[in-house]
Amino acid sequence: MKKKKVIILTGILLIIIILAIVITMYLMKRAKYIYNVEKVSEINYNIINIDNRYGVIDKEGNVIIEPNYDVIQIPNPSKPIFICMSDYNTETKEYATKVLNDKKEQILTGYESVQAIPTETTADGIPFEKTVLKYKMNGKYGLINTEGKEITEPIYDDISSMTYKEGMFLVKQNDKVGIINLNGVTVVDVKYNNITADNYYDVNTNYEKTGFIVCKIEDNGYRYGYVNYKGNIILDTEYTEIERVTEIEDNKNIYLNAYKDGQAGLLKNKKVILNYEYESITYNAYNDVFLVQRNGKQGIVDRDGKIKLDTKYTDISFGGKYINVTEDGNKKVLDLDGNEITNGYIANMPTKDGQHFIVYGEDEIYKIIDKDGNVVVDKNYTYIEELDENIYIVANSNNNGIIDLTGKSLIDLKYNSIFKLDNTELLQANVSSTSSITLINKNMEIIATVDEAEIEVKDNYIRIYSANENLYFNKEGKEVTAQELFPNNNIYAKKINNKWGFVDKEGNLKVQNEYDMVTEVNEYGFAGIKKDGKWGVINSQGEIVQEPVYEIDSNNPKFIGKYYKADEWYGNNYYTDKIKEEEIEEE
Repeated sequence: MKKKKVIILTGILLIIIILAIVITMYLMKRAKYIYNVEKVSEINYNIINIDNRYGVIDKEGNVIIEPNYDVIQIPNPSKPIFICMSDYNTETKEYATKVLNDKKEQILTGYESVQAIPTETTADGIPFEKTVLKYKMNGKYGLINTEGKEITEPIYDDISSMTYKEGMFLVKQNDKVGIINLNGVTVVDVKYNNITADNYYDVNTNYEKTGFIVCKIEDNGYRYGYVNYKGNIILDTEYTEIERVTEIEDNKNIYLNAYKDGQAGLLKNKKVILNYEYESITYNAYNDVFLVQRNGKQGIVDRDGKIKLDTKYTDISFGGKYINVTEDGNKKVLDLDGNEITNGYIANMPTKDGQHFIVYGEDEIYKIIDKDGNVVVDKNYTYIEELDENIYIVANSNNNGIIDLTGKSLIDLKYNSIFKLDNTELLQANVSSTSSITLINKNMEIIATVDEAEIEVKDNYIRIYSANENLYFNKEGKEVTAQELFPNNNIYAKKINNKWGFVDKEGNLKVQNEYDMVTEVNEYGFAGIKKDGKWGVINSQGEIVQEPVYEIDSNNPKFIGKYYKADEWYGNNYYTDKIKEEEIEEE
């Protein structure tokens, strides 16, 4: 009996050990595919341009790397890693590179070259991959992290970033491409002729669930397949074209519009929802249906492939929940169930209360009706859009305003555009002729109007400013002071007797009000001062760093030390102390 129990316990123990090994192996394998994309919250280093040569300054404006280089890359501006390039070789089309730290010491040596990996779609706006670099050895490329640890061997002919997939890289070997992540793990095998991201996005995971459209060149031409974000092959390369229906936000299912021999079909993951017998399939997000065309005739199917309207119409267009069709030369209006609509309207958009509808007819004059068809609002509007329940943006030609359900004007019909500011409870209304910006709160109250204005929407405030005004509001529309927003600053911009100066937290004048315009002290501890059309710089104590000598076409220039921020023609930012030639001649 004892022996039997020992055998049973031994068996149970073995099972537990085996399960533990299997789970551990699974977790280890899974961990290789998990990677974190670093977000930069503090910019410690910036590029300077002096006489068309590049260097680096720190956040105090001190020169860290002298401006002696043709190109400088700062892959992660929170870290002292600077890739300095010079002596461009026209034959190899490459620069001589060296990597320096903030002590001007050369680091990451022993390679033919080390470069940052450019990317255009980072979440924080940094134009490079921030944790890895590519290095070159014996004519081949590999990945290295910013601490100097080699992630992959130098086995690739090239390494480049994947658009919309930060942390993943397109690698090339012998004219074939694949994808690896920043851990060096192969996500898509190197066996394709081309790979592109499908550009899927959702608000919770951003581009994490973006998959890949892969391509092989076969004897019969280009053939496409699909690989999901985990690297699992969903469709083999047997299609003449593939595109993901990115408007359908669904992290569990992938909808693919795929073509075989020129005929379109619809798939949900690997399951064929619509056979390959259509000339085209397009998604209508408003109604969550697909417009399909077969033999020159159009119809509508739902997301599950169920036919809503047979393919018998020569033309179909959507007007909200109404469908305008042409059959045998006759036009009519249908609902999504195919029932004919005869109320004279060609478009119908239900409102949030479920009791009213925005409609328009052939004359394209918008109205609001109730569920019984009674007209509630009819003032010859050329556009109506529901803003909130029973609140509507309306337009008459180029003029926009806001009304309620009774037709009462809440905001005058005098603006060229009105729209909601993202992640706030505020509306912005613009008048083009005066370049004015008006802010409107959720109670439809105008809280500010500034002519010749610009606006900034930050994480915790909105700033609206011009040469004459500088106003701050929280996301709910309450006006706040610079002292409340920037409690660590020593001085604050203030307009006194039509001239700008700076005061301390108690309101005492610290910098004489003698300037035509100023900026607040920025995160680096510097503020701009404008006099006689030219900008200069003061520090956080109010001491002049640079007398006004710069002509800058901005009401809100940014400074680090004596350097001001400029944009190169291809969009890269740098700081400079360049004075325009005409300014020098005048002086």
